Amino acid sequence: MFRKGFFSRYRSGKIDRSVLESEISKRTLTFLSLAKEINAKYTTDGLLRWDDIIDVTFSYLSGPKKGELMRFYDNNFYYRKPVIKEEIKANPDEYNRALKESLDLAKKAEYSGVVKGVITGPLTYALLSDDRYYDNAQELIFAYSKEVNSVLKSIPSGIGAVEIHEPSFFEKGIKSSLISRLSEAYSEMFKGVNIEKHLITYFRVIPAKLDTFFNLPVDVYGLDVIENLNALAQIYKRVKDRKMFFGVLNTRNTKLERVSTIRRIVEKAYQNGSSLVLIGNSAPMDFIPEIIAIRKLKLLKKVGDKA
Repeated sequence: MFRKGFFSRYRSGKIDRSVLESEISKRTLTFLSLAKEINAKYTTDGLLRWDDIIDVTFSYLSGPKKGELMRFYDNNFYYRKPVIKEEIKANPDEYNRALKESLDLAKKAEYSGVVKGVITGPLTYALLSDDRYYDNAQELIFAYSKEVNSVLKSIPSGIGAVEIHEPSFFEKGIKSSLISRLSEAYSEMFKGVNIEKHLITYFRVIPAKLDTFFNLPVDVYGLDVIENLNALAQIYKRVKDRKMFFGVLNTRNTKLERVSTIRRIVEKAYQNGSSLVLIGNSAPMDFIPEIIAIRKLKLLKKVGDKA
């Protein structure tokens, strides 16, 4: 995998920063060319500059430091836990430079769709951090949302949407007090932000939390349907007049999905009144080999223009 190769060589001093940046640009251009090839309506830049969705936060926040390696949910994948010992502050210079470069690379790749910025959701950030400054998770969530609002207001004009990753939303055991105020935190995060907001969750859903999920103030609601085929009936009940993102590509095994199965899932959502159904990978593709990830993404082109 790219990150295990060039990043490990950079960190061990075998290559310098200029070589690393050159390779990141080359791989990002390749990824955006793939997005063009499969006619993707929306895409991120592949997040090749960062190890994971938590690593991205260090590019737009100051204050937190990188702590110990922690397992990313129940996957054979690890992230550096943010250690918060002081007030977090918006500091999006590195983040915005990266997005501007990605926009230039998208133009070079002749990709004409929408390039999305990626941020980590406030609930996920709070639960995956080692907070030694704020009094509780709720306080951290609102402090984070306020600073991310400043980040989003500074985002480069060519970025047409923001993708919020909130995989912790359906985790078991989360206090209801956190979930009940999350809509308020999202409103704070998006105050005065006039770009599309795509909310992305992954892994198992808890059907009892779906109504709360669909009350969050976003434009597109993203669910990992491939992990939740037995909950599709509950999901379909709630898609009427909503724009949806369905994670139809399983990113935790190498088996290729059946195009006919994906088409049925999409068609059923439209039959239940969804105004738009976008499809893609169910979670970050760090868990599978790159060659398999590419094969899976190329399946999307076969599903049909309606999806």
